[in-house]
Amino acid sequence: MLKLDSHDQTLVAAVQAEMSMAIGAAHNAVAVAKRISVLATANRNKGRDAAIRRYPFKGICEVSGSPLDRQHAELDEMEPELGYAGKFRWVCQVANNSGKHSCGVCVGPAVVSRNR
Repeated sequence: MLKLDSHDQTLVAAVQAEMSMAIGAAHNAVAVAKRISVLATANRNKGRDAAIRRYPFKGICEVSGSPLDRQHAELDEMEPELGYAGKFRWVCQVANNSGKHSCGVCVGPAVVSRNR
């Protein structure tokens, strides 16, 4: 759960109400919902490329220390409220709870919370 102050929580509630109204009034609700999702994801990913350049992949899962192929590595935000401006680490998909590939040591989300 993200920690929001009252001002930001009010903004989120207002946006949620507007999104619901827009999707409800849309001629193609699915397309409108997908477009809203794309806009939100683009905003969330601002700074991701710069973060990857600042902190290149080292070939290991930083939860377990085990070797990991780059194709299975995920950038894990350790301070989700700060996004890519905060701390992050490279982990396997299982440790990031974003896929099925494991470094061979990580077995699920419990590993991530134990090592944060």
